[in-house]
Amino acid sequence: MFKNFSAKNFLKDTASLIAGGTVFAAGLCVFAAPNDILTGGASGIAIILGSLFKIPLGLGIIIVNIPVLIAAFFVCGRRYTFKTLYAVVLFSAVIDIFELLIPARYGDNPLLGAIYGGILTAIGLFIVMKRSIVTGGSDLLAYIIQRVRPGKQMGTLLLIIDGVIAALGAVIYRSLETALYSMVLIIILTMTLNTLLSGRAHGAVHFIFSQEIQNIKECIDKELGRGCTVICARGGYNDDPRDIVMCAVNLRESVLLRRRVFEIDDKAFIIIADAARVCGNGFLKPEKEEIF
Repeated sequence: MFKNFSAKNFLKDTASLIAGGTVFAAGLCVFAAPNDILTGGASGIAIILGSLFKIPLGLGIIIVNIPVLIAAFFVCGRRYTFKTLYAVVLFSAVIDIFELLIPARYGDNPLLGAIYGGILTAIGLFIVMKRSIVTGGSDLLAYIIQRVRPGKQMGTLLLIIDGVIAALGAVIYRSLETALYSMVLIIILTMTLNTLLSGRAHGAVHFIFSQEIQNIKECIDKELGRGCTVICARGGYNDDPRDIVMCAVNLRESVLLRRRVFEIDDKAFIIIADAARVCGNGFLKPEKEEIF
């Protein structure tokens, strides 16, 4: 956010924060908080503050983020801190406005609260993260720790922070179920968010062995709109030279590519390698990889 600042990008970032904050607020205010289920991060502590001191959830998120933002100022720099502060304030304001205007609460079934709370909060975060925006909380804290102690992995740090918050909730509410349901929500949130974030980047690399290389290349170019690379190789049995087509496609295109290759050459041989992340033209833009 604010990278290569322009009014257009600023408006897009603001719209993403409002849209993402609204969906996140639905999961937080309607499903998680009424069941005393913690979401982890700043919002999890905000739920505790709301229960103990009747502090609005959005305001609670801002309060929790104050020491984290102060640390970010010294570790990450002024520019990074100010753009994160803007995101935290606007995101939190949207949550409080939602809580004020939408009275719907679902507090009858903690399990359903954990499931739907996790899904909605993940979608809300995804909308924001697509614009490479950080809304503070455990993500920012983990990033600061990683900057100070580079050997620590982000995923491990987030798990530890969220686990501590879930345990804190169990102590304050004097209920083991609070911690258990909170972990269910956190796991669902993490899995949903990871699936959404990796969706466009996930793909498959195809190594195609065929006598119809030229026709297959034309098919990839004209029907799939993808590029490919021809690798010069030698057969292991008779040492004959041969060409191999290497092509990266998304998971939907993979089915079409396999079908078309075998329609062109029913004697073709394909090796398919799962690609956890494909970046660049036609896939995930490189700048979208960096959430922080």
